[in-house]
Amino acid sequence: MNARRVVVPRRPAAVQRTSVPLGLDGPDGDAEVRKLMGRQARRALVTVAAVVVVLVALPLLTSERDWLLVTLAVQPLWVALAVLQLRRAERAEHEP
Repeated sequence: MNARRVVVPRRPAAVQRTSVPLGLDGPDGDAEVRKLMGRQARRALVTVAAVVVVLVALPLLTSERDWLLVTLAVQPLWVALAVLQLRRAERAEHEP
């Protein structure tokens, strides 16, 4: 067997880190962060309201023998709500 050995002459340069997050280094940085947090909080409240509606309405709409529907149908709904919340929060970060 002929094994080739590669020798790297030097290590790559380290990336400089800044103490201020990118895009928020201006005088309006704090205001923009508060604005973003407010948008994300409002969108999170919509998701929380949807969860509460499901938790309250599902037992009222199903009978005792529909336990299979309750256990199997709710899980994909939670995943869908989580994905929607994530997309909405990311969209809020990219809004002006």
